[in-house]
Amino acid sequence: MMFCGKLSFRFHLLIISFAVVLQVSAQTSCVPDANGKYLKSYFNAGVYTLTQPVRYKTSDWIAVAGVAGSAVLLYTQDQQVFEFFDRQLPEGAAKNYSQFSDLGGNGLLSLPLLGGMYWAGASRSDCRMKEASLAGFQAFVLSAGAAWLVKSLAGRPRPNAGFESDDWHGPFSGHDAFPSGHTTRAFAVATVLAGYYKDKMWVGITAYGLAAFTASGRLLSGEHWPSDVFVGMALGYVIGRGVLKFNQKQKQIAQSSATATSMTISPLIGPQQLGLIIQF
Repeated sequence: MMFCGKLSFRFHLLIISFAVVLQVSAQTSCVPDANGKYLKSYFNAGVYTLTQPVRYKTSDWIAVAGVAGSAVLLYTQDQQVFEFFDRQLPEGAAKNYSQFSDLGGNGLLSLPLLGGMYWAGASRSDCRMKEASLAGFQAFVLSAGAAWLVKSLAGRPRPNAGFESDDWHGPFSGHDAFPSGHTTRAFAVATVLAGYYKDKMWVGITAYGLAAFTASGRLLSGEHWPSDVFVGMALGYVIGRGVLKFNQKQKQIAQSSATATSMTISPLIGPQQLGLIIQF
């Protein structure tokens, strides 16, 4: 009887030690992640970004009206504003300045930076860093395509081509001033990075600071009219915002579809009962 009592006591202790709550959740991988699904997502991200206006709220349309009005006002003063910036630096200094500032929009800085972010995120198992870098790549590619398309259709000559600010030559004329592609790409990437790191203000300040540096170089070098740069900033922001929201939505879908099972194990001890209760 003493042996049975000791055995029963130990068994009780064993059961009580299992009186814990175990949460078993299917872990969602990073979204986006570097796989075939990510490459296929470019098309869907482009469509989502292009159709953003159908999801705009009143506040969004007010912002659109304000940006459009500002662009039109700036366009009417393009010649004067361009001449102001053109006087700020000697030709040689302006060229040197643009060589550095262009790095933020031509990919020589942003693409290695995004690649480094992905490598660091993979090394540290930092899903957010990996996601931000891949979404940044996506924004860069889509904004480059969008800028090329608008440039090809608009056919606006650059200031150094000898035309007036109100000259437009139409689709596929070979003129490609409007909008500034460097500025568009820089602001698209900056918007994505700032969106992924809302809790780290310095990331947004740095990203937008580099994008603004790129925009200033396009003005001071005489490569673009002021309205080209302004519209590039707006277009880049819109594309970056679309890519950001698309990927955040895909992440939410992946998380909601992931199965999660809760299992509770508790002891069942009574005068005539001894066992475990398992609840799902």
